[in-house]
Amino acid sequence: MPLVLVAGAIVQCTHQGRLRLMAGDPRITVKGKGVVLAGKEGGLAFGSAATPVPGMISPCTATTPSGPQPCVITPATPDGWSKKLTVGGTPVLLATAAGVTATGRWTVADPGQTVLETR
Repeated sequence: MPLVLVAGAIVQCTHQGRLRLMAGDPRITVKGKGVVLAGKEGGLAFGSAATPVPGMISPCTATTPSGPQPCVITPATPDGWSKKLTVGGTPVLLATAAGVTATGRWTVADPGQTVLETR
């Protein structure tokens, strides 16, 4: 079974950008870290070397002719949502979560914990 994502989980894009998810829902915690709910990842940007963002571990190297264009996360596809564990009716995200960006994909590099698994 896949692990549940919590605050502190790390996502990555196809351009080597790595971003720590800073927020989780405190209604369910794992070792004091709130779980990440489906949809809360949408809209987060990886940042670039010139424009770092909170939680950025390494910059996204995607560029356009006009300069750096860091990836922006779209919401995870439903196969990355828990079918068993919800908070207020919203599924939690799993280590299998993934989605697209304007020029690539994003995936989970580290779920932020190794204790809670679910389907």
